[in-house]
Amino acid sequence: MSEPLKRPVSVTGLALVSLLLIFAGPAFAGSAAKPPAAEKPQPSPTLLRNAEAFAQLNATCPVDKRKELMITDLSVVEDCWRTTWGPCAAPPTVLPATRGAWTFKALIESVAGTNNPVVLNTFVRDWLASWQFVQTVNGDVVPARPFITNFVIQPWEAASGSKVLDMQQAPFRLLAIVNRIDLRNAPAGYGQPGTAGEGRFVFGVIDLNDPNGAPEFTVIFEYGLDSENCDQTIRWGLDWHALGGIKFGDRYNAALQTITDRFATIGASPRRPNGSAINQVRTDDFTLAFPWELREFRLDPRSGAIPVPLTQETVGQTPDRDLDQTPLLANYVNTDTPAILAGTHSVPLTWLGSPFLGGASPHSLDLGWDGPIPCTSITDLNARFLFSLATCSGCHGSDTATRFYHIFPRPPGVESTLSAFLTGSGPVTDICGVTNTFDDLERRAQDLCDLITNGCTDRALSPAFVH
Repeated sequence: MSEPLKRPVSVTGLALVSLLLIFAGPAFAGSAAKPPAAEKPQPSPTLLRNAEAFAQLNATCPVDKRKELMITDLSVVEDCWRTTWGPCAAPPTVLPATRGAWTFKALIESVAGTNNPVVLNTFVRDWLASWQFVQTVNGDVVPARPFITNFVIQPWEAASGSKVLDMQQAPFRLLAIVNRIDLRNAPAGYGQPGTAGEGRFVFGVIDLNDPNGAPEFTVIFEYGLDSENCDQTIRWGLDWHALGGIKFGDRYNAALQTITDRFATIGASPRRPNGSAINQVRTDDFTLAFPWELREFRLDPRSGAIPVPLTQETVGQTPDRDLDQTPLLANYVNTDTPAILAGTHSVPLTWLGSPFLGGASPHSLDLGWDGPIPCTSITDLNARFLFSLATCSGCHGSDTATRFYHIFPRPPGVESTLSAFLTGSGPVTDICGVTNTFDDLERRAQDLCDLITNGCTDRALSPAFVH
């Protein structure tokens, strides 16, 4: 992993806020920028001066990870005005302050492209039906998890007082708002073309019969940050980074909503299905059935339906679980080893004429992807590790010593726990004896600083870090 960022003395909070507001503006009255190197993509002179100003302010551009990357502070995720529909006072006149802006209701409206309650009822029920019935995705038969009816649908109907699901009664608790601008260089399937990475909302599903609990079921809305060029990508980076200079509270939440409104509102991305910026919705649950299972849903642009439905798709970078410890899996990893080591591989839909990507990702703590002869069939053990780490089940399992979640479900009033993969851990030895140390938020922090100070350099991102 990269060396830790050095932390020189920073300017005072008030001065930093003032400087950030100046730098985030449409222009910055600084000296002319030096001509960019011809072989390296560079931002416009204005944004380049902004980046240079940040570099001058603090040469290492320290990132406040809790404010700029992984936002789990209770003042944000339990902002009564933005995250609930219950009784609460409107915040002071710091705009924007939209009622329910960070609720499931607002986000599902942004995905469906409508706030019509009847249309939304059908849209959400069709999505939930993915668990009620057997699904076949890329030849992978995904068993039903019918407890979704008893656990989610029926209590939601009861809370709604009608068969039409009331989106204000949706059983989802906000856990985190996440900046994944580092995914701008991700392999196919994540950093979508024309985006500057992703902005994410992570929810825990609520048991409406025990609202103080924390069921083992999370839902993540993963939106693309639309960007047509390097200047716009740096603009996203500067805006996320400016949050670090604002104290948690009303002003911070208004500044954060200014960012999230750009990707998580109706019509945020007019050229995409339903006008939505959503890349995918992903779930991780153990509450509905054994084993633990991750699923992935996307808006299919080929659909003629209005609105385009959320459809269960193959899980990113993850083969069918039945292919673990098979010659076919070993053949793929051995063949694609150079790309896997370079962090540029994209697991194909099929391999050697056989369906390869899985329709869901069942997993267990002892899962580490391998060939038929343990630690031998795959010749490069680092490639085996990186391939496994890039899968949903490998990243959430033994290869990172993670207990299924990177952001854990929480009861009300308690901040979510983060995995050691995110926050830093001691050495973790994988199933084949390869030892690694993780601190992914530090990697993301350095990536954000690199974008701000060096522009849109062509840096490959290991697919191990898309989760």
